[in-house]
Amino acid sequence: MDELEERHIAESAALAGLLPIGTTRLRLIDIGSGGGFPGVVIAILRPDLDVTLLDARKKKAEFLQGVAEQLQLDVTVLRGRAEDLIRRGHEGTYDLATARAVAPMARLLPWALPFLRPGGMLYAVKGERWQEELDEAAPELRRFDARVVGTPEELRSVAPDAPRTVIVRRSEA
Repeated sequence: MDELEERHIAESAALAGLLPIGTTRLRLIDIGSGGGFPGVVIAILRPDLDVTLLDARKKKAEFLQGVAEQLQLDVTVLRGRAEDLIRRGHEGTYDLATARAVAPMARLLPWALPFLRPGGMLYAVKGERWQEELDEAAPELRRFDARVVGTPEELRSVAPDAPRTVIVRRSEA
């Protein structure tokens, strides 16, 4: 229970605090929600957000649906691969995306960025190799006309408890 409370829940809560507050209800998709981190924690702490939890595996999606029902959370649970859901009407429909321990940035960006509307932001929680991952993802950033607007080093000064997060903004155009 210690790692659950001290790491997973704490990191998810800190990430929830990094997310912007909109003048309208912002739509967020949590990619690879799995065990509910960070998506379920964000849904609990940020009822001002319209949260969608996404996982490709049936068993995990069913788990997330059960947790949402037990906690009476107003969330949407989607099951499927990101690239398939984008083709089925979810492209450009979210303001924010989160992903924690899903994939290296070069693989994550093509899954996450198409979900975002122009100007939308991805909050990717990364490991110690975050800079190396960003360097390798440079072609994907160009391909999607996106740019890094926050790094773990920059965020540490304003949010010392935040997990290692890379923030990527999709171009406004």
